[in-house]
This record gives sequence, structure tokens and C-alpha cells, in this order.
Amino acid sequence: MTLALVLLLMAGCGPEDDRTRVRIWHQKTGAERVFFNEAVARLNAEQDTVVVEALYRETEELRNLFVVGSVGGQGPELIFGPADNVGVLAVTATIRPIDEVLPADYLAQFTDEGIVRWEGEPWMLADQIGNQLVFVYNKALLPTPPETTDEMIAALQRETKDTDGDGRTDTYGLTWNYREPFFFIPFLTGFGGWVLDDEGHPTLDNEATVRAIRFVLDLRDKYGVIPGESDYDVAETLFKEGRAASIINGPWAWAGYGDSGIDYGIAPIPRVSETGQWSGPMVAAKGYSVNVNVPDDKLPAVRAVLMALTGAAIQRQMAADLATIPTMRTVRESDAVRDNAELQASLATVEKGRMMPIAPQMRQVWDGMRGPYQLIMNGAVTPEEGARLMQENVEKLIADTFL
Repeated sequence: MTLALVLLLMAGCGPEDDRTRVRIWHQKTGAERVFFNEAVARLNAEQDTVVVEALYRETEELRNLFVVGSVGGQGPELIFGPADNVGVLAVTATIRPIDEVLPADYLAQFTDEGIVRWEGEPWMLADQIGNQLVFVYNKALLPTPPETTDEMIAALQRETKDTDGDGRTDTYGLTWNYREPFFFIPFLTGFGGWVLDDEGHPTLDNEATVRAIRFVLDLRDKYGVIPGESDYDVAETLFKEGRAASIINGPWAWAGYGDSGIDYGIAPIPRVSETGQWSGPMVAAKGYSVNVNVPDDKLPAVRAVLMALTGAAIQRQMAADLATIPTMRTVRESDAVRDNAELQASLATVEKGRMMPIAPQMRQVWDGMRGPYQLIMNGAVTPEEGARLMQENVEKLIADTFL
């Protein structure tokens, strides 16, 4: 049933000014947030029986406040975020299975990755697959992306320059957000490491983690091709101002580079020369889950909004404007996607990555890794100490949350 038809039927059941509010909390940033806000505005303008209210929250705040609100019988009708939220939201019984809201024939139009399951139940409907980190390069400075880390170091050394002769570096070969462990994952996988075993136990205190940490530190301290410090905003500024030849970042940021006048290309993060393994990013779906507190009489409005925001039309436009990988089969298999070089490069990176575990323990992984990772980058602990601290922190957090 189309959104227009559902809304028409709803309009016939009540006063014209009795609009149904559907609130969405999300963590979309940059160009993706601009696109989303415009889509919501169009949706509101096309009818007058439902009003969609979108509110941005930072990823951690989004999940935590949603759980608190939902446990108390409150919270928005829909939450949009990455797939690793699903385990926590399902365990806390704050969302309802998505097949209780959407009909089977609609869900059948999505790829397997588009319906995020945990313990056999479908909890999230994704409008995109990916969330993957890639090697983004400024073609004016770095015409050809490196394939191996040896090639990458050589290229980055050529692009790291003191342009005014004052003894300080003015342009760097590469930059990324050092503060978040999510950006460390490609290096970890490139050295054969991973975050959890099949039983949900952390696997961080080992030689693979130590070697990956040493490689990152060598880029900064031995080769001098990345800045001494960098958070997300610093990295973005350096790349957008042409003061970094490349950046590691995800699809949510790419459109902003084009808007800044950067002629950019995307490629897989290079294969680690020492191991022969690709620096595979963590791949995840991003999508919508429904608050368990949504009353049955409000479900038609929620269903209509959900179908409008995950349907073929918006996914096709997202792929064109934001280079997101669609989850609806007809869009994924369309000529528009097959003929889009950027999307094909993005898909190539996804194929080299690993799917993010849909386990509640992933929240403890990120929280437990973050502090030691920052201590490593600050030089406060050695790689060996950092790997041990990551392991201990994650184990403690998992134990504290009774998982």
C-alpha cells in the first residue's frame, strides 16, 4: 500500500487538523543529514495527516537516551542507526520485531543484509548497507591510489611537505580520526585481528593487535606522514582544505568532499604488505527500528513513514546523491547502480570487509577500546600495554553488564 493511499485512508478517519506525530531519532551527519531533512520536509509537505519530526543525536547518546526513554514507556516512534545497536535494543526489549510492523511482501523486496536479525528475529530494516571506511584520495595530489601499504607509505611520503620552509609540515599524506577505535579496525583486520570470537568474547590482547598498533604509530612517528593528533573535525578540515592528500572515512562524508571542490576518488584501504591481507573495514547496515511502545492504532502511520523512507524511490536517490549501497533488490540490481563507478568502488571495499557482529557485546567493545586506544595515540602506554588494557576493559564492561 502506498504512503499516499494510507494517508488518504487515515485522513478519512479523523479531523483534518488531527495530525499524527511520528518522531525519528537518528545519527545522520553531514550530507546524509541534509538529504534526510529534505526528504522529511517533502514527506510532510505532501500530506497533512502525519507530521514527521526528526531529531539528530550523537550515536552513543542516541542509543542510551532511546533505551532510557523506551524503558520508561516513552521515546520516539522510530530510531535510525547502525546495526550494532540492535543487540542492545533487542536485549533491553525496547524495540519490536520489524515483521510485526511491515508486511512480508514488502520485506521480501530487501536483500538479506537489509533485514538485520538477532537470535533469529528481524529487528531493523536498513535503507543502506556499508558504513564502511575507505581510502579517499584527492586526485589532484594523488592521482592513483596505492594497493599495498608499502606503496601507500612511499606515496604518502611524497605528499607530506613543508611548503614554506619553516620546518613544520604543511601538507600530510593521510589523515583520519584517531580518537575512535572504529577507525582502527581496518588496520586490525589487515594484521589478522578481530574484536570478538564466535562466543562473544573479546580477542584484542594478541600479536595481531600489537602489530596493527605499531603500524599506525610508525605512520606518525617513523614516517611522519599523518598528523601528530587528529580527531574527526581536524581530519575533515585538512582534507577539505587540500592539506591532506588522502583520508580514511565512510560514505556519509563523501558528498561533502565534492561540495568542497575536491576531485576525489575512493579505493579500498591498502593491503598490508607484511601479511598480504586487505585492511578490511567493519561493514554494517544502517536502518530503522520501531519503539516497542508504539500503540497499535499508531502503527499505520509509522508503517507508512517507514515504507516511504526505505522504499525504492528514496534508495535510488540516496545511491545517486550519497553513494550509499541500496538494500532493496530492484535498486541494487538497476543500471543506475551498475553504471555508477563510485558505487562499484564502494561495493569492492565492502567485499573486502567483515560484517559487524550483531551482538550486544559490541557496545562494550567500542567503550572498552576507546580509552586505551587514545592512551596509545597519546604515547602514554606501549602497544603491548594498550592491547592488554583494551582486552581487560572490554572483559570488565561485559561482566558488569551481565552479558
